[in-house]
Amino acid sequence: MKLSIVSGLNESKSPVDEVSKKFEALCEFLKNLGFDGIELSLLEPEKINIFQIKEILNSYNFEISALGTGSTFIRFGYSLGHYDETLRQKAIERLERYMEFAVETNALVIIGLIRGRYSSQSSPKKERLNIISSLKRCADLAENKGVMLAFEPINSFEIDSYNTISSALDLLQEINSSHLKLLIDSYHTNLEEDPGFIWEDLEQISSEVIHIHLADTNRRAPGTGHFDFRAFLNTFKEAGYKNYASIETIMKPSFEDVARESIEFLKMILNR
Repeated sequence: MKLSIVSGLNESKSPVDEVSKKFEALCEFLKNLGFDGIELSLLEPEKINIFQIKEILNSYNFEISALGTGSTFIRFGYSLGHYDETLRQKAIERLERYMEFAVETNALVIIGLIRGRYSSQSSPKKERLNIISSLKRCADLAENKGVMLAFEPINSFEIDSYNTISSALDLLQEINSSHLKLLIDSYHTNLEEDPGFIWEDLEQISSEVIHIHLADTNRRAPGTGHFDFRAFLNTFKEAGYKNYASIETIMKPSFEDVARESIEFLKMILNR
């Protein structure tokens, strides 16, 4: 199992060379701590100099584990389930930009907040159908480009659709694409799943999981709350999971502190 942590690059507001320098500094810092890669939360990946990024990755023998796409909904209001067809199309177009970046960096593209929230101007049924239709188009794009999509169940306080693992699996079965797999987040799992059955359920669906997010019950660094990360991660490890577990938390007191605390705790859990 490989380890990464989420960071932004502020690519929408910074000069290209400054973005590359920030990325290199992140790679150096995280590599020295023992991370295998970095997960990037981006808004406009097309503004990044991909050639410089690839050179930096090669020089540090580092990877980009995944690309977060939630900013597209948060900043632009585009979503896969939006009642306005124009905004749904814009969400798909933005996801295609992420996929183009992913092609060059062998990263996953995450489908999380970008599916949006339900609107009073529509209905839950209609917006779920919109999500399904939009996601089928995204899966086709991913297949054509050779990119993997990671669908994330998110708790019902933050989003209105596909909050549980079982509902996400039903959706993946309906889409029926080999390029669409599951992302499991420990924080959302703790909020939404039945604690009496979750460990057995995770073992059964581990083959569908392509990416993992880690945050404790307080949404801070693993080991600072009450989540059983040893049982959680060992379930996947014993099932032969070889992909990334990526820290996605509130970065307090600082990104550097979270990175140091998390990698130390996770190395102990995983016996690395």
